[in-house]
Amino acid sequence: MQMETEGLRIDIGEARMSPAEYLARCARAWLVWAPEGYGWDCFRPYEAALAGSVPLISRQTIERYEPFIDNQHCIYYDVEVGHLALAVRRALQDRGRLLRMAEAARAHMLQHHTPTALAHHVVQSTLNAARQPRP
Repeated sequence: MQMETEGLRIDIGEARMSPAEYLARCARAWLVWAPEGYGWDCFRPYEAALAGSVPLISRQTIERYEPFIDNQHCIYYDVEVGHLALAVRRALQDRGRLLRMAEAARAHMLQHHTPTALAHHVVQSTLNAARQPRP
C-alpha cells in the first residue's frame, strides 16, 4: 500500500476478532475507518469513538439523530477514488487536533448514542408526539 510506504501504519484485521480485541485495536489508532456496511447508522463510528479514536466515515446523504459533526467528532470523506487516502493524510497532519476530536466524539457518543440515551430519546419523542393535538 502506498500509504504504508509513506510511514503510515495501517492495521487491517485478517480474521474475525473478539469484541475486546477489536476495541483494543481501535483504542490504539488515531483514526478508525467506519464504512457503512448495510447502512450508515451502524455501530462502527460509535465503537471507534467509545475506544477514544476518531471515526473516518463516508459522507452521508441521510438525516440522522444527533450525528457526528465533520471535523469536530469525526472525519467525513467523499467516496470518489482517492478521497479516503486524502482525508487520512490531512487528518494525520495535526495529531493534537485528532486527540481533541476523539475526546469530543467519545463525549458525544456517551451523551446521545448509548442504549440508555437512545431509550430516553425514544420515550421522550413518543411522549412529545402523544401530547400533540390530533388532526
